[in-house]
Amino acid sequence: MIALIIVDMIHEFVDGKFGSKRAISMVDNLKTLLKIARERGWLIIFARDSHSEGDPELKVWGPHAMKGSFSSEIIGSLEVMQGDIIIEKNTYDAFFKTDLEKILSEKNVKKVVVAGVSTDICVLHTVCHAFFLGYETYVVEECTESMKESNKEFGLKYMKTIYGTKVIRLDRVGEIG
Repeated sequence: MIALIIVDMIHEFVDGKFGSKRAISMVDNLKTLLKIARERGWLIIFARDSHSEGDPELKVWGPHAMKGSFSSEIIGSLEVMQGDIIIEKNTYDAFFKTDLEKILSEKNVKKVVVAGVSTDICVLHTVCHAFFLGYETYVVEECTESMKESNKEFGLKYMKTIYGTKVIRLDRVGEIG
């Protein structure tokens, strides 16, 4: 089984405090990736930042994506559907202190395709944890973004070099099997 993990495509990081034109520009690509994943029967997981007062990350970035706020909601254009899973996270890593590992194990997932923002922060940390749990990891180049191109390039290179992540183009996603 293959899982698509879409990281932090929430208002805060798309059109909010930490949003960017770069994140907005990849939404159509993500919609295409979601369509492909649904057609192939992949498990769809949305991991979203959802913070409470006192979370360590708030010391670095200040208050953002607070639990229950509009800013922590997944952008509507990605259309969460029945059967999709939403994971709330309060760190960069979608696995840390969430049910993600349990869900993937129960569904017998062997490969994870990670997309979303930010390539060099939350996508990277989620890929790292997936790698250490033994998953084969993929990142779709046109379906991840960072605040700056250099940050995105760093994140992709790091994941490819350190974790053996396969960085693939959107038009090659059908080859994952």
